[in-house]
Amino acid sequence: MTNTIVRLWHGDLEPVSSSGTNDPELKELERLLQRNGDRLEEYLDEKGKALFEKYYNCVEEYITVLCEQSFCNGFCLGTKLTAEALLTQE
Repeated sequence: MTNTIVRLWHGDLEPVSSSGTNDPELKELERLLQRNGDRLEEYLDEKGKALFEKYYNCVEEYITVLCEQSFCNGFCLGTKLTAEALLTQE
């Protein structure tokens, strides 16, 4: 059985429309990451480039897992807040 929150995160239920992709600050950070990664690769030999690629792949996987977990935690917190608000209504 697939976790509903994880399915929601992956867009299987409803695409995540406001995940920050239009955030100017995130776009600038993405641009800087790309530029600095490209510049670093210019100075690396083939062995260094292979190592950098492995490092980059690990960081990318870490960020993916971290974002998914943060989404799930935030969703659960929102649900708890909603339930508490409904239970304490007068």
